[in-house]
Amino acid sequence: MNDRAAYIQRITRHLRILFRTIQAHAKQVEATCGLSGAKLWMLYEINSNPGLKVSELATALTIHPSTCSNMLDKLEEQGLISRSRSGRDQRTVQLCLTDQGKALLGQAPQPAQGELNRALQSLPDQRLHDLEAELHTLIQAINGTNEDAALMPLPGD
Repeated sequence: MNDRAAYIQRITRHLRILFRTIQAHAKQVEATCGLSGAKLWMLYEINSNPGLKVSELATALTIHPSTCSNMLDKLEEQGLISRSRSGRDQRTVQLCLTDQGKALLGQAPQPAQGELNRALQSLPDQRLHDLEAELHTLIQAINGTNEDAALMPLPGD
């Protein structure tokens, strides 16, 4: 086997490990607290920033605002969050955890933002820059042009 083929095999294996690690973390989070990693991350963000707006939460989680709103609907149905309108501008919705949401958060596994985000946060700036550039090149090579896919959370993310 030549060096190029060996590199491709190792990269493929690394990507499989990456995705399966994310999946395993998602299963562990769901088994522990009954929520996806993304919903758990939402609770942590809301807890850290009471009164957070939906658009701010979507930005923090790097997801589309409509996806964020749909996920919040489910958290509200479960009694974990509440939404309230701010004083003067009734169009602005602010998010807060309920007592039930705070209790669930107290028993939830760490890290809240997911294994992938935690790992990326640990990388030095130059490595992040290089990784972003190379992943962009890889996505272009496989004709991965669905930008909407970038705004959907991975299971466990």
